Order: sequence, then structure tokens, then C-alpha cells
Amino acid sequence: MLKRIAKIFLWVVGVTFLLCGLIFVISWKSPKYYTPSAAYDPNNPIIPFKDYNLEHPRPYIIRGESFVIFGGAHTRDPKDPEIAQIMEEWEKLRPTVALLEGRLGFLLPLFMDPVKNLGEGGKVKELAKRDNIPLYNWDLSKEVLAERLKGQFSPEQIALAQILNPYFSNLRFGKPGSPEKFIEEYLKRASYVGQQDNFKTSADVDRVWKKYFPGGPDWREVSDQYGLPGYIGEMGVVTNDIRNRQLVTVIKELLAKKEKVFAIMGSSHAVCVAPSFKER
Repeated sequence: MLKRIAKIFLWVVGVTFLLCGLIFVISWKSPKYYTPSAAYDPNNPIIPFKDYNLEHPRPYIIRGESFVIFGGAHTRDPKDPEIAQIMEEWEKLRPTVALLEGRLGFLLPLFMDPVKNLGEGGKVKELAKRDNIPLYNWDLSKEVLAERLKGQFSPEQIALAQILNPYFSNLRFGKPGSPEKFIEEYLKRASYVGQQDNFKTSADVDRVWKKYFPGGPDWREVSDQYGLPGYIGEMGVVTNDIRNRQLVTVIKELLAKKEKVFAIMGSSHAVCVAPSFKER
């Protein structure tokens, strides 16, 4: 009897191991960050984010002979006309490399819709995989970004913003059942600036938030779709300038390598980097 139980146990363990291995193989992984070989060239101008004007077409698309810079309105609706536009621009360009904004989450392509789960970046991932071309994250890692923000903001301020920014971005798609649980996985970001002992739980986030925003609003009600309050809004301006310089540098380097580049991002980024790229 014991031998039979042991065999069943080993069989279950083996099947579980194989299933986990299969999921690991077929599931989508976040693309690597693209690290340019040179620093930003100030001869490639950007519009400072403080001067960014919301009055522009959406999507905001910059086209060149060897590139498409697609500035979209973030969506998770597969039927959104923007998704069809992404596909149309992709087919016209036939890129040799693709860039997307931010990291992608977990996805099983056979069971989960890439747009519903990952937004417009999921569609670009799907197209890049279909055409077997390299896909990179044009953005900066949170560690690098945190380092570049030092000197302008305190470590505590940087940690609080980096923990909450994913929540602020996600709120436009609906409030999660538990905002506290949502931010738990991002508490580790506090370690990027040595603040891990200051941010161990969501209660610590509440405590520090109230320190900087004693009169409100509650962070649970804040969406970046409508602007961010106080110093976090100021940090967003600085951060977007840093990220836009990174975006220009990455695209320019790939174009210099004779690649055909399809890059997707929020529309504000496309507007701000437009001066560095010739529209047609």
C-alpha cells in the first residue's frame, strides 16, 4: 500500500514538474531592456515634458522610411481601432526590430488574450513573435531610474513613487479588489534606494503617503490619467524627460545599425520625441 502511495505521489510530482516546465517554455517573458552604447546626444531635441500639450491626435504616429513611432492611448480592448492601426502600420513597415514601453506581465498565449491582459504592448509582442524579430524594452529599469532621480528627490520620495506608480497607471482600467494587495509586489522597489526597512507593508505606504499628502487625496483614488499630485507630479515631469532622452537614443542607435524600427509608447512620449524625427 505504501509503495502504491509513493508511486502515485511520484507520478503527481512528475506531472506537476512537467506542467510547470511546459508553462515556463510557452509563457511570454518580458523583453530585455535595450542598453544603448552611447549617452544621449543633446543635438537630438525633445520637448520638455513641462511643455507637453494634451491637444494632439491620438494615436500620434511618426513615420519614416525605416521607422514607425506609434504613440497610443493605452488600451486593453482588442476591438479598439488602435489595435487595427498598430497592425496596419506594422505590415507597411515590416520591421526588423520592435520596441515597447515598460515590462510585460505573465501571459499564456494559448489561453490568454495579449491585449486584454497586457495592453497594446501585448499586440506588439504577438507580432514580433509571429515575425521572429527581436523585441526590446526601450525604457530604463527602475533601478537605473531611481539612481538618476537622486539629488532631485529624497530616497523616501523616490521609493514611495516607484511603489505606487504601477497602481496609478492601472487605475484607469478599474480599481482592483484590494489596492493594498496590488502594491505588495512593488514594495521591493524601496530597496533600490535603500528604503526597504521603511516600506515593509502597505501600512508603511499609508504612513509615508500621509507625510507628504496630509490633506489627501488617498493614493487609492489617484490615477495618472488625470495627472499626479504634489512632488509625485513633479517627479513625473523629470522622469519623463529622462525616459524620452533614452527613447531617442535607443531608436537613433538602431537606425544607425540599418534596422527598421517599430516602437510603441504612450502618445505623450511620441509627441515629446517628435522633434528628433522627421515626419512625413
